[in-house]
Amino acid sequence: MNHKAIDINQRIPLDTLSAAFDSFLSESYNDDYILEQLRLDFKGENRLRKSVRIVNKIILRNPIQDFVSSNKDQIKLAIKRKQDRNFILIALLNSSFTFAFDTLRFLGKFLAVQDVVNRETIRKSLANIYGGNRATENAIDSVIPMFIEAGFIHRPNSGLYQRNVNLHIGATITKQIYIESFKINNAFAGIQEYQLSDPYFLFLDD
Repeated sequence: MNHKAIDINQRIPLDTLSAAFDSFLSESYNDDYILEQLRLDFKGENRLRKSVRIVNKIILRNPIQDFVSSNKDQIKLAIKRKQDRNFILIALLNSSFTFAFDTLRFLGKFLAVQDVVNRETIRKSLANIYGGNRATENAIDSVIPMFIEAGFIHRPNSGLYQRNVNLHIGATITKQIYIESFKINNAFAGIQEYQLSDPYFLFLDD
């Protein structure tokens, strides 16, 4: 059985991702600056190289980069608010890595019908798509901490996840970028109203 590629095996601190995104928006992005930021959290050249590759994919080679570049002024205003900034960063992560998108979508699916979901439930769902191997485990441990740091979910106990109902965005462009991340993962040119009921959108406040 062929499984989808994972391609992410390292958590990126949101402060680092935010600094990288700021430098991209101001057209001053460079790898040396990203490495400097990453060294605040990581040691070891191998891990640093992996991290730079992931940051570059999220920020420089993002599939929705044209949309971001066309809306820079609105985005610069939106990211002044922390929750909007975090929402946009997660949308960029999910646009670049299908694994991250699928993980958040499964979290939304289960948290739509129950207050808490455990890690094993998420792992089994992802294993059906990506295989039940160590790479899947590593990827889960890479993206879920980023969702927690961004405030999408809480971890009330080890291996348990709960939706953060106090996550609210303030800017229209933030919602639009999140929708773009959904569209790119589903190869949609547009989106219909009924598709906003997809589990992926559970984390958007009404």
